[in-house]
Amino acid sequence: MSLPADDEIRQRLAAILASPEFRKPEEPAWVRVLRKVWHALVAWLEHVPPMGRWAIAAGCLLALIGLGYYVFVTFQRLLREAPRTRQGRAGELAGARVPTSEELLADARSYKSQGRLREAARALQQARLLLECQRQSVAWRPTLADWEWIDRLGRPAALVEFTRATQNVAFGADPTVPALEACEARLLAELGEAAA
Repeated sequence: MSLPADDEIRQRLAAILASPEFRKPEEPAWVRVLRKVWHALVAWLEHVPPMGRWAIAAGCLLALIGLGYYVFVTFQRLLREAPRTRQGRAGELAGARVPTSEELLADARSYKSQGRLREAARALQQARLLLECQRQSVAWRPTLADWEWIDRLGRPAALVEFTRATQNVAFGADPTVPALEACEARLLAELGEAAA
């Protein structure tokens, strides 16, 4: 058996190396375009005089400082506008007036008339929590969650039951007007007791 000629070996090797298994994966088109732009930019910078390069570097530095300032100012504004939930004193620090249970009840009725049952249930819950705070002489903190209020107020059974009912409307799969009106009737009864 004779060995193949050098030319035949080269042709076979070239055919093997040309097969898809040995080819580098093609880069996406956007990578090729980006690479061309980068090479064009570097080639252009090589022809820019030194003073021009310093001017470009200064411009980039100014743009970076401007971007950092914008991020800082935006973050500072967001922190100022966000409620201070850790201290739970957003309304107190801003000097905001604490709403009354009657005002929250009026908000709930307004939401109900607009068909916004979930918001109406949340307003009723806030009104009930505020009423309980007044009964126990506890300062109103608008940033506390319902469960935090229940713990803080000593888990009164009526409040726990009312919270479950309003949360079923506010967060349940299918809020209904009768369920909301039942919560409203219970709140009215509580308000009547408080006024008596």
